[in-house]
Amino acid sequence: MAATKGLPGEDRGPVSPLHALMTAALALPILITPTRASAEGNEIGFNVLGYKERGLMKVTEPVLWGRGTLFEVWDIEASAAIDIVTGASAQFVGNSSGKPVQTISGASINDRRNTQDIKVTRHIGDFSIGASRTVSDEEDYNSKAYGIEAKWDLNQKNTTLVASFGKSNDRVGSSDDPTLNAPRYTKEYLVGITQLLSPVDLIQSTLSTSRGEGDYNDPYKFTVTFFPGGGASVMPDTRPGHRNTVSWLTRYRRFFPDSGGAFQAEYRYYHDDWGITAHTFEAGWEQAIDDRWSVRPGLRYYTQGAADFYSPVITQPQPAVLSSDQRLGSWGGLSPTLRVVAHLDRDWRIEGTLGYVQNSASFHWGGSGSEAFSTLRAVYGILGISHPF
Repeated sequence: MAATKGLPGEDRGPVSPLHALMTAALALPILITPTRASAEGNEIGFNVLGYKERGLMKVTEPVLWGRGTLFEVWDIEASAAIDIVTGASAQFVGNSSGKPVQTISGASINDRRNTQDIKVTRHIGDFSIGASRTVSDEEDYNSKAYGIEAKWDLNQKNTTLVASFGKSNDRVGSSDDPTLNAPRYTKEYLVGITQLLSPVDLIQSTLSTSRGEGDYNDPYKFTVTFFPGGGASVMPDTRPGHRNTVSWLTRYRRFFPDSGGAFQAEYRYYHDDWGITAHTFEAGWEQAIDDRWSVRPGLRYYTQGAADFYSPVITQPQPAVLSSDQRLGSWGGLSPTLRVVAHLDRDWRIEGTLGYVQNSASFHWGGSGSEAFSTLRAVYGILGISHPF
């Protein structure tokens, strides 16, 4: 399952080298544990994620993280996580019944991923520069990445500019083929700005691009097609040996002092040279109930077009690249969430999130999505506890 890193749901390629250290790279983008960017000082925390698809995968991930400041000019952030994945996944798409459908693997999947991150930042007046290192290991996928980041505060710290660079060196393997040890290299660039618009609202916008080369095939997937005139053909999952992406993310936050609530909105545009164009919209409202408790309901919508080489059947003549992986198809997804935060005595903080995920061809923006897309339904929960020191 690791060959197409990132997701029961969206296919976005390898884990980003610029991934925020405190989020620990969970199974789905929407499951990422929120970080408090405005937090300062020393803090340690522990989070546990539980994610379960209907009839398919189950993920459990404990995450230990911490951050601290040394000599008032050095920041250190670190995290360690273990992904425990069990269940079954879609193995191939076949049309023996006359209509292409997914077939689930008969064998149970048991996978384990260990990942560690560290980031060190040096502050020099209104300027800061940081360096990070990420290592991730599992049976069939290994990744080593580093990143550098520069930030500059301007306009009495009402404006912040950021520029980042990351590089990853990954190795793709397969538990079915011990000889497979294919490389994948990715470089990522990011620039962004955060602007305080008034004492109660701000906007943040980032533009990132990545350039990837190597093995993107999923060694566990293949396509079986029976032709009307007789005969059949089998083709392994075969994808281009490169993936170049561009994405634009914009966030808006506004605080309403009279009600003690905050409106949060995000939009993300994504496009790659595989032909996938995706849009993500998310909105939430965080409401303080009293000095201890707050709640945040939210709703996220995602939609994407299919990759140029996606097809649930093998066409004739047989193409050089083809994948029936439904994550490369045309579909959309909805995910409502509810987060509750409690501030307890002695500065303890407990945070819990519940969410539901439904991805479906009928949710595709602008019309029906890929015919062979099987609706995915999942529930998840995140429980975290933290304490300053």
